[in-house]
Amino acid sequence: MVNRIDVLSEVATLAIRHINDSGVFATIESALRTVAFFDIAAIFAYPPAEQPEMLHDGLKGISLPNAMQDYLAGGYLLDAVYVACMQGLADGLYRLATLAPDAFFESDYFLSPLVHPCISMESGSLVEEIAFCTHAPDGTALVFSLMRSTGMEAFSKEDFSALEAFAPIINAALIQHWINRTEKKALEKTALNTENLNKSFRDFERDRLSPREQDVVALLLRGHSSLSAAKNLGITEGTVKIHRKNIYAKLGISSQSMLFSHFIASIIKN
Repeated sequence: MVNRIDVLSEVATLAIRHINDSGVFATIESALRTVAFFDIAAIFAYPPAEQPEMLHDGLKGISLPNAMQDYLAGGYLLDAVYVACMQGLADGLYRLATLAPDAFFESDYFLSPLVHPCISMESGSLVEEIAFCTHAPDGTALVFSLMRSTGMEAFSKEDFSALEAFAPIINAALIQHWINRTEKKALEKTALNTENLNKSFRDFERDRLSPREQDVVALLLRGHSSLSAAKNLGITEGTVKIHRKNIYAKLGISSQSMLFSHFIASIIKN
C-alpha cells in the first residue's frame, strides 16, 4: 500500500528543488499516479489578458494535430474549468462534473476532438477529469488536470480524497513555477529590449562615427552630462567634449536636440 506521507514528502521535495523546470511536473504526475491512477494529464495557465499556455503535456498524443492549437486560440473559452476559474473559483481539487453546467457533457465542445485536446477520435473517450485549480498573484488561473479515459472507472471518493490531500502542495508549486517563469520572461524581454537599443546605437552612423563616438552618443542621449559620460567611459570630461564636437561636425549638426532628432530618424528608417 502506498504511504501517502512519503509521496507528499516526495512531491514537496521535487517542487522545491526543481520548481523552475517544467519537466518536474512529469515527475510529480508519476508520483500522484501511485496515489490514485490516471492515464493522462495536462497543466494550463490562463493569464487574464493573454492567450493560455500549456505548461505540461501528459496527454500521450491523443489529440488531433491541430486540436491543442485551436484550443489555445479560443476553444478554451468553452472549457468549464476555465469558466469556473474566471468566476472566482476557490483554490482546491475539483471534479469537472461539479463545475460543469447541466448539459455540458452532451455539448459539442465536450465531445469534439477538434477543439477539446483531451478527447480522442472516439466520442466519450474521457471518462472523468479532476483538476487542481489555483490563481497566481497576477490573476493567472493555473489548472493541473488529471484524467481517466475509456475503460476505466471514475475517480472513487477514496481516490479523490487521497489526491485532495496534495492540493496545497500542488497549487503552491504551480503558483511559484508561474511566478518564476513570468519573472524570467520579463528579464529576457528587458534584456532583448536593451540589446535592441544597444544595437540601434551601434548601427547609428557607423560609417561616419567611431565606436567611441557611438558610445558617447548613447550616453548623451540617455541623459548623461559630459561629466557623467566621462565617468562611465573612464575618460576625462574634456575628451567627451572633444568627441561631442567631432560628432556634431561629422553629422553636420550643432546641438544635442539635433543629435536626438537624427538618432530617432535613423531608428524610424530602420
